[in-house]
Amino acid sequence: MKMITTLACLALAATACSTSTGDTTGASSADQILTLAAAGQGPAKAAVEAFEKANPGVTVKTTFTEDDASYQQQLRTQLASGTAPDVFRMWPGGGNTMAVRDLGEDGMLMDLSGESWAGGLSSDLKSVTSDPAGKVVAVPVTIGAIGAVWNDQAMQKSGLSKPTTWPEVLRFCKDAKAKGVVPFALGLKSAWVTQLVPYALTASLVYGPNAGFTQQQKDGKTTFAASQWKQALEKYLRMREEGCFNDSPNGVGYDEQMQMFGQGKALGVVHVLSAVQSAVEFAPQGTTFSMTPFPATDSADGTYVPVSVGIVYGVNAKAKNPDLARKFMRFLASPEGQALYATASGSSPALSSPSFKADALQQPVLDAVESGRSTLYPDQGWPNPKVQQEHLTSIQELFNGTVDVPTVLTRMDEAFASAN
Repeated sequence: MKMITTLACLALAATACSTSTGDTTGASSADQILTLAAAGQGPAKAAVEAFEKANPGVTVKTTFTEDDASYQQQLRTQLASGTAPDVFRMWPGGGNTMAVRDLGEDGMLMDLSGESWAGGLSSDLKSVTSDPAGKVVAVPVTIGAIGAVWNDQAMQKSGLSKPTTWPEVLRFCKDAKAKGVVPFALGLKSAWVTQLVPYALTASLVYGPNAGFTQQQKDGKTTFAASQWKQALEKYLRMREEGCFNDSPNGVGYDEQMQMFGQGKALGVVHVLSAVQSAVEFAPQGTTFSMTPFPATDSADGTYVPVSVGIVYGVNAKAKNPDLARKFMRFLASPEGQALYATASGSSPALSSPSFKADALQQPVLDAVESGRSTLYPDQGWPNPKVQQEHLTSIQELFNGTVDVPTVLTRMDEAFASAN
């Protein structure tokens, strides 16, 4: 079964919530304070400001951490010590220590199953917002996607066309390099970036053709090493050999990657679409960006887009202000909250939001969903955080030349099996 066959599978008719202050009249000042933490400031800040404006007298005290790894470590420590905020951003499904299933299994999240928006979630959305016991513990906020993201003005200046097949990718890299411009900026110094190209490639090579691949792994019927994951990583290295990336990607961080891209020194990136928000900071005024599915086969019709719930929020099981936290969750689930957060993050809303208008970045994602050409991010189905951790570290070593593809996949298989 494909993860999503129509756009309707991603959305539900979310009930608009009231953000009036009627239920807080006469409340003590402590009842008017909500604490919140998020990885990344922009979208969360916009949501917080809108919530405060709709609820006069409410103050949301925020903590923002720009680095995902640091954020995950800090929040885990705070949750264990009882000092975590009321509300915090998490990752959907499983795959890292701040993902829904991992936190839910440890009893760190409030049960939100009784909320009206939770009752209407599709099975796909429930699968990545529920704890191992099946309780909904997170509100889905955005849909993320990975693809080839383009600096439109740089592409126009280069005179090159966007590739739609794997052979065209290699030809594009050769032609761009001949013009003295980087085809795709890559910043592997930021470990989380290492997974994006493999996810884009395996969408078409592994998970699109075989949506049941991860379950087959859990059943002991296949492995990373025995699958087209091997071909995907070999193609990753082939891109490096053909000059598709900037020099020394292991020495380049995310910010530098986005600077190259935004300034047009690189024509594109294979990235999450929300990265455009960072590229804009470095781009000349008037720069526009667009997205196309990133190909991995000889046929454009065989290209799938990794599409999945991107950002989710949960409530601390030991929240100091649980009522206000639930109210904030209702705001995030409302059509207004969904449109606001999606627009601010350069994503699409996870729930129904009639006022949201897709742009040149988001429309290809919605098209892929509607045509059945979308897959889950692989890590959301992985049984433990060790698989992703091994993947991130091993890709850096692969680009350093200290390990080979079979070694990377063997490590990932061992990490996957450790959960069984």
